[in-house]
Amino acid sequence: MKRYIIPVLALLSVACTKNFEEYNTNPYGVNQEEYQRSPIGGNELLQLQNLVLPQQENSYQMCFDLAATPYAGYAATQDNFDNKYPMYNASTGWMDYLFDDTYPKIYTPYFALKNYANGDMSKTYFALGSVLRVAITHWLTDTYGPLPYSQMQVGNTKVAYDSQKDLYLKMCEELKQAITTLKNAPADDRQYKEFDAVYKGDLQKWAKYASSLLLRLSIRMSDVDEADAKTYAQFAINSGVITANSDNPVYANNDNPVRKMADWGDSCTSADIVEYMNAFSDPRREKYFTKVATTVSQTQEYIGLRAGRIESVKSGLKNDGKWLLYSRPNVSKTDGIYWITAAEVAFIKAEMALKGWSFITETAEDLYKQGVKLSFDQHGVGGADAYLNVTATRGNFVDPHQSAYSATFTSDITVKWASTDTNEQKLAKIITQKWLSMYPYNAHEAWAEWRRTGYPNLLPTMVNNSGGVITTVNQQNGKDKAGMRRLPFSSKETTNNGDNKAAAVRMLGGADTGATDLWWVKQN
Repeated sequence: MKRYIIPVLALLSVACTKNFEEYNTNPYGVNQEEYQRSPIGGNELLQLQNLVLPQQENSYQMCFDLAATPYAGYAATQDNFDNKYPMYNASTGWMDYLFDDTYPKIYTPYFALKNYANGDMSKTYFALGSVLRVAITHWLTDTYGPLPYSQMQVGNTKVAYDSQKDLYLKMCEELKQAITTLKNAPADDRQYKEFDAVYKGDLQKWAKYASSLLLRLSIRMSDVDEADAKTYAQFAINSGVITANSDNPVYANNDNPVRKMADWGDSCTSADIVEYMNAFSDPRREKYFTKVATTVSQTQEYIGLRAGRIESVKSGLKNDGKWLLYSRPNVSKTDGIYWITAAEVAFIKAEMALKGWSFITETAEDLYKQGVKLSFDQHGVGGADAYLNVTATRGNFVDPHQSAYSATFTSDITVKWASTDTNEQKLAKIITQKWLSMYPYNAHEAWAEWRRTGYPNLLPTMVNNSGGVITTVNQQNGKDKAGMRRLPFSSKETTNNGDNKAAAVRMLGGADTGATDLWWVKQN
């Protein structure tokens, strides 16, 4: 993990004020003339866009790459100190970071937008800001559970938490209001073009994104609150969700944080996703991963690193250079970041069809196949029809570089859809293909769906250092159970907001540990 020391320049004295304005103008900021020309809330909207997937490298590393990608089966880290998350013993400061770093960054711009609009959701900039707040908050609540939300106020740090159910319902209601406002905006309204790194000011596309986000929240709570989930899902479908890759929200940037993690040598591709795609001979591998040489034949292959580490490996893979023997994300510095895709939306609808929700007019099978084809098209690869007939399954994991990392493993999940499959087998296929399609950016979403459904089957950690608090991942009736279910609430809240934190722990229905399931996990 990189750390930077930022010099602070102190102005001790100024003998002359002739060039005061020139000297005290931020060359990277917005000058007064430009600010007056800016649409209301433009700068604040950009700040919120930067947080949906954190653009600052340390925030991305701490909030996504270390905390979510190992649990999602997307990435593994080499340094010994970095492997604490998969071993279930990350430090308190690390687990606090997601909340402590992100929350202040959300509410400074959000409250500014709310103030400009006097809380009026009919103002397009506040509607869009509200969508972005939901987009950020939903991965935070899916990390911790209950959070301060509906009672947040400017300058107040002692805020009551919403239960996760109440928070979800509040987010869904806000998305409904925002969608209505954005859909009613003039189709040619592009006043926020210069402050929009995703859709260049196209508010109609933002409405589709908001509807798709509402659909995502609906499926998450569908196993524990089906009535509300169906209501919000139907509203989202009727409003118009993303169905084509041309409408995917892609955050444009010139310093892709996923690439930066790979360049630093801090993150390799996980054995889990590589092994599934190798078993399926998945044509997307060349777009997803770099190739590396095996030690025996020196042929170039896709090789993933297992998350966690063996205690006897003292030096750490990064220190001894072995990390170069494992595939990394095939991402360039200027690649755009996908927040949600048409493929994911198709897979969500496929699960809803599997549940028998009548407003989904296509079959689960057709939507499943659409999802696969949309993902292939998104990545510019062919062969989707042949891929949809693959019947291979994933087996044992063999690490060609470190035999101690190898593992006995089986999973019955395959690609081909069969009419004779049980609904559970069909669900496993839907979630596994959705999981594959969301790589590499939606690690929090992948981790959440794995906890909710038990799919795909993932390798257990090699070392469990939780002291008996967390049970190592294991399969029961084909579904993954146990593993890391959440992060404990920020320790700083004990001092800053103790009574409300204590109430939030009671809302969990279990201990404030990584072993307690969140609200949307159906208890079997």
